[in-house]
Amino acid sequence: MYGSFGMDQVLSPLHAEFTILVLAMKSSLQLGFTSMSFQTDCLQLVKLINDEEDWRALASEWNEFIHLLSSFTVFSISFIARECNVRADLLAKEAHLQNSIFSHVNSDIPG
Repeated sequence: MYGSFGMDQVLSPLHAEFTILVLAMKSSLQLGFTSMSFQTDCLQLVKLINDEEDWRALASEWNEFIHLLSSFTVFSISFIARECNVRADLLAKEAHLQNSIFSHVNSDIPG
C-alpha cells in the first residue's frame, strides 16, 4: 500500500513524518489491514517509536498513535534509505508541489 497526503503547515519535519505515519495507520485500518510493516526515510521517527524516546512536542500525537497501535495485531516500523525509497520520495515531492490539503491511498501492492 502506498499513498500521498498534503497538509497545512506543521511544526517540524518530524511532526510531518509522524502525522503521515498516523494517517497511514488510519488508512490501513480502514482498509482492514491489521498486520503492517511501515518504512520511512526518517531515522529520527524510527528511533522515537522503537526506542520510545520522549519527545514532548509530540505528546498529543503520541496518544493517538498509541491508540491506533493497539488496533494492530502486528506492527513494525523500519528505516529505509531515501535512495532505496524512490516511489515514496517522488510521492512526497509531488504532494509538496500541490500545496493543498489532499490524500490518496492505493491498496495495490507496489511492484
